[in-house]
Amino acid sequence: MEYNIEGIRKYYDDFRIYPYDKLIEQGFVESDALFMSEIGIPHNFLGFTFFALEEFKSCIFSDEKYIQIGIFRPHDYTDNKIYVRFGSGKVVKESENGIALLNRDLKTFFLFHLIFFQEAKKYNLKNVEDCNTYGTEVRKKFEKIDPEAMENSEGYWSTKVEEYEEMW
Repeated sequence: MEYNIEGIRKYYDDFRIYPYDKLIEQGFVESDALFMSEIGIPHNFLGFTFFALEEFKSCIFSDEKYIQIGIFRPHDYTDNKIYVRFGSGKVVKESENGIALLNRDLKTFFLFHLIFFQEAKKYNLKNVEDCNTYGTEVRKKFEKIDPEAMENSEGYWSTKVEEYEEMW
């Protein structure tokens, strides 16, 4: 099944469209700048809050330069900052162990969410077997699209998928 990334717009109303030239000036890779200027990013998204352009901040971790583009508030209500790495476009978040990879770029980050939503519609997630099948199918798709995002067993996507693979 092909996924049209523009489909993510039907799940959220408040999208930010950023000026391409300003994104390039700030150090975003071309693919992220195109995505952010053409598709956009939702302001609030499943515990994630993405900033306006003037709120972006440059930071350095382990001699690597990043742009803070937002925050993530998981269920424990702590703030984890969301960054895009200069030169690569990798989307990362703060974790107890430093920086943790979310996805290879912003488009893939939102594509994973779209797949997660659309695949869920195919299954009765109240049924244990369907939950397990859903988790397995989503993992296969994710590993094919962005294997690095799925490598860390404690990573954001691995743990999210695992919740369904090992339901009850």
